[in-house]
Amino acid sequence: MKKLLYLVLVIAAIASCGKKKEPQKEAEMSISTEVNVDGDSTVYGLACDGCTDTILVFLPRSGGDPDTFNILNASRQQHVFGHPMIGDRMAVVINPENPKVADLVIDLEELNGEWCYQVMPRLKERAGMTEAIKREMLADSAIQQMMQPREYGFQIKSDYTARPIGSVYRTMSNDDESPIEYPTLKRYREWHIFNGRLVLNETTRDSLGNQVVTGRDTAEFVLMRRDTLVLRFADGERGYYRKEEPKEKDK
Repeated sequence: MKKLLYLVLVIAAIASCGKKKEPQKEAEMSISTEVNVDGDSTVYGLACDGCTDTILVFLPRSGGDPDTFNILNASRQQHVFGHPMIGDRMAVVINPENPKVADLVIDLEELNGEWCYQVMPRLKERAGMTEAIKREMLADSAIQQMMQPREYGFQIKSDYTARPIGSVYRTMSNDDESPIEYPTLKRYREWHIFNGRLVLNETTRDSLGNQVVTGRDTAEFVLMRRDTLVLRFADGERGYYRKEEPKEKDK
């Protein structure tokens, strides 16, 4: 029911794009009841008809008439992430000196999906293990067969939840006996945008069943295309590929 209501509001909002509204109560209706995270100055809304490489026609989440932002400099600086189409949910960082200019644009619709990268295992460090021993172990055919890439990543969902990709059921005995180990998987369960950056939260449930954040990573957008995502974390950049082909969006 909630999704159906949102769809109805989106359809009504798209129909209003580009039309000058009369100063009635209808013009004050918001298209979403979502609120920003504390401290987040990003503006959210929908892309309207008329978007180009230099102009973003944008219906704010608060409702009212569409805004038109100049995104020429953002495009030149590669700060437009995604390809806005009519009805796409958008996140916009407005220039603090010129409210008609957008410094950064993110197509949240295009961000949705499964983003993956591949990791390789490494030999477990053992007491007394020298480089010569490592080379000898890596030359063993049985260990070579075990050195297979694994797919890690996360799924971004439209309801601001996330799902880790790459989880493998392990037993204590298997972990102890294996001569190799894979990097620790980040188990992201929540996400949001904060001042144009992507925040990914690892969470768990406490004894009362409440979600508790146990870890948080913040990343800058470097590149986002239909099949490629590059994020810059505190420890460096990481590239992702889209696991599934994106659905064709209405133009």
